[in-house]
Amino acid sequence: MKRALVVVSALALLVTGNAGAARISTAERLAIDRTLDGFVNYAVKRQNVDGAWNLVTPELKAGTSRASWDAGNVPVSPYPATGTTFHDWTVDSATPTKVDFELMVPSSSNSIQYYGTVKKVDGRWLIDSFNPSATFGGGAVTGPQDFLPQSGGDNTGVARLGSTWIAIPLALFCSAILCALGFFAFVWIKNRRAYRRADVRPFEPIVVRKGGSEESLVAKEGSEADG
Repeated sequence: MKRALVVVSALALLVTGNAGAARISTAERLAIDRTLDGFVNYAVKRQNVDGAWNLVTPELKAGTSRASWDAGNVPVSPYPATGTTFHDWTVDSATPTKVDFELMVPSSSNSIQYYGTVKKVDGRWLIDSFNPSATFGGGAVTGPQDFLPQSGGDNTGVARLGSTWIAIPLALFCSAILCALGFFAFVWIKNRRAYRRADVRPFEPIVVRKGGSEESLVAKEGSEADG
């Protein structure tokens, strides 16, 4: 399944590249190649990051001083890419001054697919954005949220939280709700049956018992009538 996903992604990149390649001249593509090679080798690999300062747009390095940049605080996650040339990028869209592209960058253990943008500023193609979209290999496929730059720790891009740890609390929560609903249903049915039994129960006959004085009065009245 994962191999099929990699193949489909590769085919999609190939089709996209063929569709957009005609929009870029050979000279422009070679210029973008040089920019990408320098950016990946300097910034992404963290090898001579100061060399990438002049390869990015002012927007990408906004809020970052040159000293901070040279110290390695660049707005892209580090990645141990293999090779020195990265020319197999494909075009998503292109204008005379802007190109949106996708690039698969390999390492010794996996490969990362990046999506990015280059802009032509003062006659030079500069990196305006460079973000990971997915990684393939190592028995896992992860998305862009796993590669966001973080302060401290390692940026391996591998999620550690399994789906089981999400399913168990959810199951317990649902079970608690079902138990509460069952309890209220039981009480309601029990009360309903009690009300029905009370409605059909016949009234007990009222028995009037005469006292001793009343019996004497009745006997006296009877004898007077006979006399």
